Amino acid sequence: MKGLRHQAPVHSPLSIAALLAGAWSAVSRNGTPGKAAERLSGLLRDRYGAKAVLLTDSGTAALTAALIAILKDRGGKKAAVGLPAYGCYDLATAGDGADAPVLLYDVDPRTLAPDLAQLEATMREGAAAVVVAHFYGCPVDLADINRAAATHGTVVIEDAAQALGGTVRDRPAGSQSSLAVLSFGRGKGLTGGSGGALLAHDRAGERILNIARGLLGDAQRGWPELLAATAQFILERPNVYALPAALPFLHLGESIYRAPRPLRRPTRASCSVVAATWQLAERESEGRQRNAAELLLELRAQPGFETIVTTRHTRPGYLRLPVLVSPIVRRAVEEPAARRLGVIRGYPRVLGDLERFGDRCLNRDAAFPGSRMLAARLCTLPTHGRLTGLDIDRLKRWIREVGGP
Repeated sequence: MKGLRHQAPVHSPLSIAALLAGAWSAVSRNGTPGKAAERLSGLLRDRYGAKAVLLTDSGTAALTAALIAILKDRGGKKAAVGLPAYGCYDLATAGDGADAPVLLYDVDPRTLAPDLAQLEATMREGAAAVVVAHFYGCPVDLADINRAAATHGTVVIEDAAQALGGTVRDRPAGSQSSLAVLSFGRGKGLTGGSGGALLAHDRAGERILNIARGLLGDAQRGWPELLAATAQFILERPNVYALPAALPFLHLGESIYRAPRPLRRPTRASCSVVAATWQLAERESEGRQRNAAELLLELRAQPGFETIVTTRHTRPGYLRLPVLVSPIVRRAVEEPAARRLGVIRGYPRVLGDLERFGDRCLNRDAAFPGSRMLAARLCTLPTHGRLTGLDIDRLKRWIREVGGP
């Protein structure tokens, strides 16, 4: 079985009890789904200190609804939104779903934080909202960004889809700005098979959230998502993951642009699954941080790797462990040996280069050197709880073999 062992790049904790709770909600007619949604909303309010919570069927839907609501709040005036030039392609999907012109801003490749000068430039050019993401669980301190946004009348949306377990000044990432977006999809720190949330932290955010609430269609039962979560629970195990990883039509570990879908409330099943895995996700988050700390010691000793720097006021959650690599290591990442260890490259293209999205970007021809460096050189290592001590040792050995002098 040693030769068949194949780690998933990321793992979302699930349990049989959580999947059964989701199935019961999907078939129940006694108010169970509503109670699960209320419970999840309460958990989110308590953790993030949110004034209001809107549950959706995905993090992308939450971000799309927020962007549309911000533009409606401005009287429907056509205004741009600011997005990072490097990031998950679902950011592009949300921009398309909102039918908004987009101003891209660069990302610092050493910190994964926004290039503050370029971000402020998007505000001066009239961006109604800017989205700031905590990539791979590396939190960004938004203090300076919030001050600049207040000056220009721009709404800051904190994309905390990958940030579970991360903190900024001892507060959870996702609690710093007027609005925040969470995702409970496959591969996230907290999963329901699908689902997302929009959090409001002040009066302006509450007003926008209430507009967004009216944009959502009815909930579906969620059987396809529940079946996908069940398959994830079974097939993400290292001794069987080689089977789905070998099927190209599943696109596992790939970055793919997805066209916008109708905005909906969460499925009847997803809230029950998320609520039932809450404590599992807490323990998983602590394990990811421990595994990342051990791998970082090895990465910092090898010249082929450059680790990401986070500020002293932040604590990363490390959904995955991002690192800049040399050209030699970059080629090694494409080899089967690396993929079996769960090592994969980051997002391979900047958003302005996506064929279905680029024309929406008003400044797509700008240089964005930091984002292009990330697209060329950023790779991620797994940190999740299915890594054994032997897996960590194998990762360290790979780091030494490909990253040494």
